[in-house]
Amino acid sequence: MLQVVRYDRAPEPRAAVIAADMEAWLAQEGYERFSTFVVQAAGQSMTIEVFRREGSDPFALYHPAFAPGGLRPTLYLLPNVDAMDELLQRAQQMVATLMTIAAQRGGGS
Repeated sequence: MLQVVRYDRAPEPRAAVIAADMEAWLAQEGYERFSTFVVQAAGQSMTIEVFRREGSDPFALYHPAFAPGGLRPTLYLLPNVDAMDELLQRAQQMVATLMTIAAQRGGGS
């Protein structure tokens, strides 16, 4: 199930609605795909998506599940471009590390 995380770590009251249909919620809230980043490591790849809108929480970053690394699908709601840049960099590093570890253990997908 999709995990919804706010940058400030406060509980997200709309989490169940968002998790039920993330794409529909993003569209309803005015988010548009801003960019996609493909992370590749150890012969595997994953696409991280960034969405943008005007108003509060203008950025949303999504990464899919990566079961061999225990990574759940997650949508992060972000307050500004600096938070988005920071989280994107962390996410890319984390995913690449998990892929490398999973490949070393023979559990890559």
